[in-house]
Amino acid sequence: MRVNKDKLASITGEVKKALGVLKEYQVEDEETLIQDLKALGAIKYYFILAIEACVDICNHIIAKEYSEAPESYADCFRILREKGIISNELAENLMNMAKFRNLLVHLYSKVDNKRLFSILKENLSDIEKYLAEINQKYLK
Repeated sequence: MRVNKDKLASITGEVKKALGVLKEYQVEDEETLIQDLKALGAIKYYFILAIEACVDICNHIIAKEYSEAPESYADCFRILREKGIISNELAENLMNMAKFRNLLVHLYSKVDNKRLFSILKENLSDIEKYLAEINQKYLK
């Protein structure tokens, strides 16, 4: 079976929307942002949305192209690396992002807001690179 390009395009659009919101918070000062509970909640929520949508893309590709089922969110990106769909470095970064998503969902109150700010500032580009690689391989 082949991937459903319309489905991938739709999910990619959802990731881009979430990234758009997250980027609005990138310009904020760390001290101000960490004191703003509403902003922190929004950032955490949009990270969850973006990461889960990236996993949805991954799962769709693996199911349709390779008839496999990852054991975890992080495992999904490992499989994409093994199949040569994404680079080693990007796979590692996305595997860490999947683990971060689990922390946000399951241990919400234990999230270090300074770490959240750091990820917001430094790691959105990993998601953008992922979308670019998926676009290049499946949506062109």
